[in-house]
Amino acid sequence: MTEKTIDLKQLLYLISDQKELDINLNLDEGCTFEADDPKPLVKVINYLLNYMAQLTAQTIEISLDLLPEQFRLSFLAYTTAETLPEISGNLQNALDMYQAVFQFHHEKGRYVKASVSFQK
Repeated sequence: MTEKTIDLKQLLYLISDQKELDINLNLDEGCTFEADDPKPLVKVINYLLNYMAQLTAQTIEISLDLLPEQFRLSFLAYTTAETLPEISGNLQNALDMYQAVFQFHHEKGRYVKASVSFQK
């Protein structure tokens, strides 16, 4: 399979256009990388959006930051939930093919934040 250039900003626009969710996008330009298959990444993004959507009735914040050493994709949802459904253990496995790292934080009763960091 030949490598394709994945433009994270364009990918997020395409996914958000397909979703019927209240999403606020704040996306930097230039977050691109080469990969064989974008489908696992699309599944991860969809999973995270669906996960966040079940926790809040408010806008989901998505940011894409172009940093000196990496690209960081973050999802933030405000929630009053004290406990959360378990997050899939397969996320990191799917992200390994992109050399990306998944992190998750829950501030009980306030917000949840998921981030994916891609090395340049």
